[in-house]
Amino acid sequence: MANFYDNWLRYWDDELEERSKARTCLNEEDLQWVRTRQDWRAALLGARENGFVTSGVTTLAEIPAGWRTGKHSHGEEAIYIVQGQGFSIVDGLKYDWETGSCLFMPYGSSHQHFNSGADTVRYFSAMALPLERFCGLAKIMQYEDAGDICKSDIEGLAAAESPIHPEYGRIAIRLKDAPVVTAREKGAFRAKHDDEYSKTLPKEARTPGAPGHRSRNMFFMGAPENDFRAREVQITGILCDEPGKHSGKHAHMEAVLYVLQGEGYSIVDGEKIPWKKGTLLHVQGPQTVHQHFNTGKIESQQLRVHFGARSHFFQPVARRVFPYKYYEYSSY
Repeated sequence: MANFYDNWLRYWDDELEERSKARTCLNEEDLQWVRTRQDWRAALLGARENGFVTSGVTTLAEIPAGWRTGKHSHGEEAIYIVQGQGFSIVDGLKYDWETGSCLFMPYGSSHQHFNSGADTVRYFSAMALPLERFCGLAKIMQYEDAGDICKSDIEGLAAAESPIHPEYGRIAIRLKDAPVVTAREKGAFRAKHDDEYSKTLPKEARTPGAPGHRSRNMFFMGAPENDFRAREVQITGILCDEPGKHSGKHAHMEAVLYVLQGEGYSIVDGEKIPWKKGTLLHVQGPQTVHQHFNTGKIESQQLRVHFGARSHFFQPVARRVFPYKYYEYSSY
């Protein structure tokens, strides 16, 4: 008869079986849009509810012209503005944004997003809700529902003096202000950082002169100098590849990629997964060997998400058993 320890010995095999049955990608045309108290229109991208084995959850949401989202608070959230312009009120302070901006909502902060432009806003959101639920910390409070912008909503708003909050670090960064690092500069860029995550990267990623995986990186939360202080979830930046080029082959902890532009395919643990604009691609990890190929005529751009279980916890803790590995260099 099996005892508790016998059950523990089966954990890893059970995990691998569950992952083998999980979804690995989702395309725009397969999204199921719904109306929620928080958003006029929203859809799950990667979540356990729609077949992904992940420690986080990613969504797309839209705000029509003249509308605002609901007002709520919860755990950490990372947001990327796919299209549109507007502003967010975070703990009473106003932060402006536009297409290409990256935002951070600190744990427990009350926040609300406003469309101040003429077109519909679309934003990408990443949260670590499954991890919070497991830890007993998944508390979401709804203060207002989504609706039309009223005069009273915006009267007397105080603009933040800086995009960097004195206690919680950076709240917003525009794409034009994000550091851009080319493949030839990537090794030197990582070599100068000694934060906990950077120190877990292999020497191939931290050696000046070593080529990076991608043609260029546009860094948001993945660059310590940007002063984002997210612990649970990070939109690290945008990974780019030139037409006809490919990334290096490597393996690491979980990552989520959302395709902003371009087309191609990825080989993930031997499976060929086509992608295009609007595709969500899930690299389950740990030790999931993968490589990306741009087969289109324009630069491919993929938004990358790390959940805290990778970047600030398990990658430093478990690197002896599940190290970040390089197998082949990129085209660069």
